[in-house]
Amino acid sequence: MQKSNYIRSIIASLGAMMICGVTMAHAEGMKFGYVDMKSAVENTADYQMGMKRLKSLQAQKVKELQALGEKISKSEKDLLGQSMAMSPDRLAQKQQALKSMRTDFQRKQQDAQEALSAEKNRLDISIGTKFQKVISSYGKQGKYDIIMQKPAFLYVDPKHDVTADITKLLDAKK
Repeated sequence: MQKSNYIRSIIASLGAMMICGVTMAHAEGMKFGYVDMKSAVENTADYQMGMKRLKSLQAQKVKELQALGEKISKSEKDLLGQSMAMSPDRLAQKQQALKSMRTDFQRKQQDAQEALSAEKNRLDISIGTKFQKVISSYGKQGKYDIIMQKPAFLYVDPKHDVTADITKLLDAKK
């Protein structure tokens, strides 16, 4: 993640320099392009498959947590209905068991959130690494002087948009 922040700051700096020297850049014949990074990445087959896996994992975790939540709810109802007929020791045991179930539920909920977050981070890192390689190769092969990230400017002529090319290259790179 630190590498992507570094790259973004370089892109922003280059963008600022370019704003100041657009006239000079055209006079010298510089070639530049821009990429809507979010669109380029999110429209790749790898990203979409990764998100499908992530949603499947999320659905599995939700199902597990719902089952445990229902078990807790049933135990609470049973305890409430039977508490008057139980001995104090038995009531304390049931309350402790219920407390353990709630603690287990919270742990599993936190574990599920961490697993989903870790999977999303793996996907982002994988796609981000691939994106960096593709954009560098594309820039060198196309003899670009600068390729900027789209939100860096208020307006850029659409003829400089290379997002679709980058998305195709990301899909082609396995």
